[in-house]
Amino acid sequence: MTIVPRARAGAVVETAGTLLLLAALAFEVAYHSLRTECALSLAAGVVFLAAAALNTEARRFWLAIISGISLLIAVTLLVHIVDNPLVNSLHLVPLTLISCAAALGHRSALRRHGLEREWSQARRDGEERERRRWARELHDDTLQELGAVQIVLASATAGNRPGAMEAAIGQARGLISNQITSLRHLITELRPAALDQLGLRPALEALCRSTSATFGIDAELRVGAHWGRFDAELGPEAQAHVYRIVQEAVTNAVKHANPTRIRVELGSDDHTLFTKVTDDGSGMTHPPAAAAICSPPRETASGGMGLAAMHERADLLNAHLTVHSAPQEGTSVTLRIPRHGKDTRDGRARDVIRGLLRRRTEAD
Repeated sequence: MTIVPRARAGAVVETAGTLLLLAALAFEVAYHSLRTECALSLAAGVVFLAAAALNTEARRFWLAIISGISLLIAVTLLVHIVDNPLVNSLHLVPLTLISCAAALGHRSALRRHGLEREWSQARRDGEERERRRWARELHDDTLQELGAVQIVLASATAGNRPGAMEAAIGQARGLISNQITSLRHLITELRPAALDQLGLRPALEALCRSTSATFGIDAELRVGAHWGRFDAELGPEAQAHVYRIVQEAVTNAVKHANPTRIRVELGSDDHTLFTKVTDDGSGMTHPPAAAAICSPPRETASGGMGLAAMHERADLLNAHLTVHSAPQEGTSVTLRIPRHGKDTRDGRARDVIRGLLRRRTEAD
């Protein structure tokens, strides 16, 4: 069962348990029917236990505790119905369930706290790497060429020769033109202007054109017939996450797979908006495992944050990201964003990651 259908099933089962528990309370207030109340409480406890199995870890222990309370109520009512002292020993079952759920909840909280510390450390490391990268880019490229412009103009001025001055001005203009192009490239890496001014589709078209012009690869954007009706559902922040996921997928293909063709697709259906990046490159020898994806992001050979960062961004969109690859058969990266409803995964952890990502310099 995939993440979104499982979350929806968990929500339905949880709602059913709540209704059963409310029905037991209604019978207590209106009819005082111990047998009916006992049956409803027992059913609610079992249903909440099933909901705990379907939900994420963050909600699981709370649902287990509610299940234990429901079962405790059922046992208490059963004690009143059956005049047998041995029935009292059944209280141990829900009490044990509640104790185990509380222990698991405490353990989960400690684990989340540890993960938050790791994410914080990863953010600081990422920021420091980005500072070094930008300092190196500006020093090795921009600063040195501006220094060359200064030297060329100074030497021409000292000679006081009109011909030398004209040649120096031409050389300086060429150096400055190179730096304007270089700075535009750095600014586009940091935040593409087309994304803010025109939207996701033009930004991806510009990305494909740039990839084709720079690397000589046949990169093309294909847009589904109905995309224009639904792309407005993606806000500016969501569009930025989608763009970065596509950019990372394209960058990985160019740097590691040696493809001749890259296709970026935008499409939609009744339930999802999706984007897909495919290439005909060398593929991956060892596709990434789920455990590696869920671990804190580490810098890849390309200097970016790799597949882990792509999955982080997909999580912020409540989306599902899949990567299919095989040696010599290319790679396919598909992002599916649900158009209706939200995933019920751990909201608190997601908010923590969102805060970290907002403060972290984009690492591509």
